[in-house]
Amino acid sequence: MCTVLITGATGNVGSRVAADLVAAGVRPRLFVRDATRLMHRWQGGSVEVALGDFDDEESVEAAMRGIDRIFLTSADGPDKVAHECAVIAAAKRAGVGRIVKLSAMHARTGSPLPAFDWHGRIEAVLADSGMPHVLLRPAFFLDNLLMVAPGVAATGHLAAPTGGARAAMVDVRDVAASAASAVLANQVLRDSYDLTGPESVTFAQVADAIATATKQTIVFDDLTPEEAAPRFAGAGLPSWLGTQLSGAFGVMRDGGFDAVSDGVRELTGRRARAVSSWARVHAAAFVSEPAPAPPQPSVRLG
Repeated sequence: MCTVLITGATGNVGSRVAADLVAAGVRPRLFVRDATRLMHRWQGGSVEVALGDFDDEESVEAAMRGIDRIFLTSADGPDKVAHECAVIAAAKRAGVGRIVKLSAMHARTGSPLPAFDWHGRIEAVLADSGMPHVLLRPAFFLDNLLMVAPGVAATGHLAAPTGGARAAMVDVRDVAASAASAVLANQVLRDSYDLTGPESVTFAQVADAIATATKQTIVFDDLTPEEAAPRFAGAGLPSWLGTQLSGAFGVMRDGGFDAVSDGVRELTGRRARAVSSWARVHAAAFVSEPAPAPPQPSVRLG
């Protein structure tokens, strides 16, 4: 059985990769800064914890000892390239056998979209390293919609600047399952896999799926880019994230997420999950909490 290191182990994808590996009988090593974030989830020694920080070279080196394979991801942000490149350099020195990197569809050095540029630069470093590696390039995450779920719950409206375009949006559970399979696979894999949902859908269809799952009326408002711009600017997001989201919807309007890939099936052996499945799992996030009942006046008889 191979020994596996997971970086970004408390993140949306990394935590699910860890769970999938544990379910497969593997005890992964989780590289984290704060072990208390793991204690509520992992019991009975099902995982090993390597405390450290991407900026601390010694802790990164220590996390590599005895490791055969790595699932590589980190928080998005301006430090992403430095953090993941530090892992790649340490992995090469340690003779790690395979790196499975979570990248992104449309990753490209020099992309005007920050995250796509960061991923492109890391991919280039990984290619230059000569290390065996697999790039996972997911399409637009369905789970991105959870950022606006409270607003949808409050108003019954889902709004986005899509221009009616279709996208083969992917469930994060399928991304994690694909990553776990790529980490554990004994056969030779391709250098990269596009990960998408099983069909290309419009946001109006996504709204319908959420409506069916919640048994509520959800209306999709297709905004123009001009209408959406102040929403991104006023959402309190880091400037790079606002640029990334706005640009990603531009890619969507241009058909950049429309193509359906069989990457999930190739890696996991099963079909990717449909939008309806995702909506059922996350239905509660799109439902407003009922207002508390007003106190009833006491009644005295006699």
